[in-house]
Amino acid sequence: MKNTIKVGITLGDANGVGPEIIIKTFLETKSIRDTIFIVYSPVDVIQYYLKNLNFTLDLNIIDAVSNAECGKFNIISIDYERFQLSPGFPSKKTGELAYRSIAEASKDILNNSINCIVTAPIDKNTIQNNSFSFHGHTEFFTSIANKKQSLMLMVKEKLRIGIVTNHIAVKGISEALTEKKIISKINLLNETLKSDFTINNPRIALLALNPHAGDKGLIGNEEINLINPIINSLDNVNISGPFPADGFFASGKHHLYDGILGMYHDQGLIPFKILSQNQGINFTAGLPFVRTSPDHGTAYEIAGKNKANHQSFKNAIDLAKEIYLARVT
Repeated sequence: MKNTIKVGITLGDANGVGPEIIIKTFLETKSIRDTIFIVYSPVDVIQYYLKNLNFTLDLNIIDAVSNAECGKFNIISIDYERFQLSPGFPSKKTGELAYRSIAEASKDILNNSINCIVTAPIDKNTIQNNSFSFHGHTEFFTSIANKKQSLMLMVKEKLRIGIVTNHIAVKGISEALTEKKIISKINLLNETLKSDFTINNPRIALLALNPHAGDKGLIGNEEINLINPIINSLDNVNISGPFPADGFFASGKHHLYDGILGMYHDQGLIPFKILSQNQGINFTAGLPFVRTSPDHGTAYEIAGKNKANHQSFKNAIDLAKEIYLARVT
């Protein structure tokens, strides 16, 4: 079909909830006629979870995206050395399989065979190898896109929270916050709000690094020496702050802005996950292609038990399609 959107879906860790949320999402959305789903996975992994979870699904096994069909569970089968799946348990073998799924899907997103890519959760420890030495999906996709910077943007409807520093230790945050990096992330947020979310003059809130925004230097000088001068220098961006993070969210100020930029991971993701109620999406802004994922991890503790909620994954697919359409129309 001419107007269908091809969504590439990576398996994630096969011992986690990835296969389950993929299957549940497809069962709920398979009648949607504008989407072609392509799952990069060994066939027997999907068959294992269909049997284990007592689901029935016809599989369309293909060797290229061009053979995928709308309304079918299309699988591009990945060769691997077979092993016994053990839902709930980390495994180097499932880590290698997760990488191979990402690698195959990445080839297709880079050559435009698929329109967007949605990634199921990986185990950041077991996936590490000579080709994947990253702290997560965000850094990997930034690398293969040959970009120096991208923006991790958490999205739930009108709540959009980005972070300046991604997956780094707390002790290294202050040193990592440079003028160049903060300005780059502000510009990425401003640009994605305009181009991907079609907001003409986005209002952006910048969070402070220190408690109480430094209390005029009593609890740190980053606001005085770094963050305030950046805000004052950006005439082309509608930005306010720096706001102390606790009061900002507690007072409901987040409702007043189109985008929020935090300084570090937990500063942005803790309030986001509370406010989004496990339905949020992780979008990697600033890439030449669209990549989203659910905002949760492998959830080993419930893997294989038919307890996984697939709403975040479904939302990730919906947002990927919306952003793709915003870029091409």
